[in-house]
Formats: sequence, C-alpha cells, structure tokens
Amino acid sequence: MKKIALITTAIALIFSFSACKKDRIESKNEYQPINDYLDSKKQEEQSFEITGPSSDTITGNQGTRLLMGKDCLRFANGDSVSYPFTVKLVELYTPKDMIYWQMPTIAAGSLLATDGEIRVRAVKNGEDLVLRPYCYYQTMMPNASPQSDMRKFYGVDNGTFVDWTDNVAGLGVTTAVASTFSTDAYGYKGDIPLLGWLNCGKIAGSGGSSIAFTSDTDVLTNVGIFIYFPDTKTVMQVYSSVSGAIPNGSNVKIILMGMKSPGDMYFYYTETTINGATTMDVELSSISDADLTNLLNGL
Repeated sequence: MKKIALITTAIALIFSFSACKKDRIESKNEYQPINDYLDSKKQEEQSFEITGPSSDTITGNQGTRLLMGKDCLRFANGDSVSYPFTVKLVELYTPKDMIYWQMPTIAAGSLLATDGEIRVRAVKNGEDLVLRPYCYYQTMMPNASPQSDMRKFYGVDNGTFVDWTDNVAGLGVTTAVASTFSTDAYGYKGDIPLLGWLNCGKIAGSGGSSIAFTSDTDVLTNVGIFIYFPDTKTVMQVYSSVSGAIPNGSNVKIILMGMKSPGDMYFYYTETTINGATTMDVELSSISDADLTNLLNGL
C-alpha cells in the first residue's frame, strides 16, 4: 500500500509540474504588431508644389535642400513633364526617426555609418515620376561637422526591409555623377541620379557575432527589436529574434518595444559590448509613451 501511495504521489507531482509549466507558457505576455505604433510616431512625408523655375528649390522641415527642375523628369512611359508637379520628402536624421520608419542602416549585411537618410519622390497626376538618363536632382543635407568620405547609398526594397547599395549602375541607372558627397559649411552636397531613398553613409564594419533574443515572460513575435551603434550612428533591426552579424567589440544599445493595445506600451533596454555569439533572455516592463519617446531621443 505504501508503494502504491508513493507512486500515486509521484504521478500527481508530475502532473502538477506539467500543469504549472503549461500555465507559465500560456501566461506569457502577447503583443499586437508594433507597426501601428511606429507608423503613428514617424516623420510625415512633406509635399511641395513646383509651379515653375522660381519654386523648384525647396527646404524641408529639418533643413534638407532640394533643387529639381522638370526637364530632368519624365513619366515612366517616357513622356515629358510640365508644371506643376509635386516633390515629396521624408527626412530621417536621428536614430529615433530611423527606428520609427523601420529604416535600418545596414548595407548587404555590413554596418553603415550614417549622417542621415532622406526619401525624395516626384509626382504628377498621381503617378510617380522618374529621372531621365544622365540627369539628376541636387541635394544638400545639413551637418555641422560633415565627413569627407561619405558616399551615396541608394535604398532597395527587398520585400522585408530596405537594403542599401552604392552601386547605382547595378540598379540600371546611367549617370556620370560622383559616388561621394562633397562638403561645405552647410553640410553635404550631391547630385543624385535616382529618386527614392538616399543614405549619406560609409561602410563601418562587417562580420562578427549575432544576438538571439529569447524570453520566459513575453512572446516576441510582434515585438520591435532594434540595436543602435552610437559610435557610428548605425541602426540595426532584428527580424525573427536573431540579429545580423555584429563586429566583436561593438558597443551597442538594445531596445525592445511591445504594444498590448494603443497606449499600453512595454519595453526592454540595455547597453552592452558584444564579444561573441550571445543569447539574451529579456523581460519587458510597462512604460509610458512619453518615457519611451524620451528613451529613443536619448539614443
């Protein structure tokens, strides 16, 4: 009888342990997709109507200057463009704004040091325009201490994120413009032969180790995970809970953002140095929208 009692007790303990384990798994915090929150915070696209040569120079809210005349523009079918037309501009000069737009600065897996990203579009009658071969628009990107070796990187949407390349010929663009920015007292200046995303940057490192993110308390599927490299102003976004390659010795700031419902935000934040493959177990905590904004402002 004692043996039967011991067996019965053991079985009960096993079922109790299994039930507790199942309860822990089922009680993990779940989050809504973070895209809605990020989209609600991101910089708005600005619109400028170009009515003639006297209005073809524009200045964005954050100081980006553009010069775009109609003679270099055409419709996709080759037709010429007449006035008026509209120029649309997005300016991303801080890691916060790059995170909100989910515009990481990674070029084919390599870290891209950046001094800003912009997106420039030209539109007429609801149709996106393109530049003619050997044509360009001019841009000036503000910077108090511009570097002399920054290159023009162009954004390529691969379906998951926007990648970057400085090989404009590989994008089918015929041009004779320089591949680097010039500098002056205003910042960076360049002739740009392709409409769309533009990054003022340079390769800052490649290879290294990855970070795998796990959690005993939170389902990370819909959580936004970003890694910021303050030494190079590089932003990396993490997909499927595993980061890209991070050069060993890199100092990074890591932030995770989750939204249970609009206004109900959660986060995890840490600063660390990466010296090898890492598994990081995280637990998100509640945070106000204002405090989360301040945290991103301080990156």
